[in-house]
Amino acid sequence: MGRAEQIESISAGGLNDLATAIRHMGAYVDTLRERIRLLEAVIENFPGGLSLFDNNLEMVLCNEQQKAMLEYPAELFANGNPTLEDLFRFNAARGEYGPGNPDDHVARRIALVKKRHPHVYERTRPNGMIVEIRGAPLEGGGFVTTYLDVTEQRRNQAMIAHMAHHDGLTDLPNRVLFTDRLRTAIALAKRGGLMAVHCLDVDNFKPVNDTLGHKGGDELLVAIAERLKESVRENDTVARLGGDEFAIVQTGIREQADAAVLARRVMSKFAAPFSVGGSQVKIGMSIGIALAPKDGTTTDDILVKADTALYRSKSGGRSRFSFFEAE
Repeated sequence: MGRAEQIESISAGGLNDLATAIRHMGAYVDTLRERIRLLEAVIENFPGGLSLFDNNLEMVLCNEQQKAMLEYPAELFANGNPTLEDLFRFNAARGEYGPGNPDDHVARRIALVKKRHPHVYERTRPNGMIVEIRGAPLEGGGFVTTYLDVTEQRRNQAMIAHMAHHDGLTDLPNRVLFTDRLRTAIALAKRGGLMAVHCLDVDNFKPVNDTLGHKGGDELLVAIAERLKESVRENDTVARLGGDEFAIVQTGIREQADAAVLARRVMSKFAAPFSVGGSQVKIGMSIGIALAPKDGTTTDDILVKADTALYRSKSGGRSRFSFFEAE
């Protein structure tokens, strides 16, 4: 083969190799474009906000969901994507982080970011929305942050928790929550102090319930609950234990006479008749009182003593209160 033929052969081979390389490059570019399209689809269809910051804490991307959820105005992006500090400063200025000096809010958050620790927390926005925020540092610098609206989820959880600890009719604490509050009050009293348990039973409730029906009886129970709540302080607990049985955990008292004051105030609330279904209903309240740690130091013990005192009140003529007496 002559020199000219060799050159022609080499040139042809080089062109073939170049053509092959171009085809491979084209395939790679197509694959890269497809992956970019998939990534963009993931970002824009993410069920919440998503933002990415580089190692200089400058925003690389922010999806539309985040802009809408956190109410970012168009002016924030007028000169390109903001830095993380710009974003913190914007939020601090509009009260997103609550009261306080905006510079302090920004400095505190920048210091946390520089630690490059993964984080998960919730923030309640001024409009009441609860946002779950998750941040994860990226290898080589920068980090990604996601924002999810968990407002409805948290409200549902709170509602379920409330229903589990409150009476469905009167919305008073039920026996479960009452027992928990009682246990706490007894523990505090054992360390020094005094507390009282008032067991209450409505006098002549059954005849009213039989006369006015269950609807009238329920209406009366709701009204009774309201009058009981009006009788106590904020740190006391009024509970419905079931039927026409109620109870009060009275804390922060100094002597037995303080419990007597509350019992008299409760009974005075029942001096006026109740209006139920267009009828005037007159009822009374019998009360039994036990004190901790004087009469007991466990929930079962103190409740038994209060119930014993309640029996004395009812057998002694009703519409009265009695303290537990060991003899």
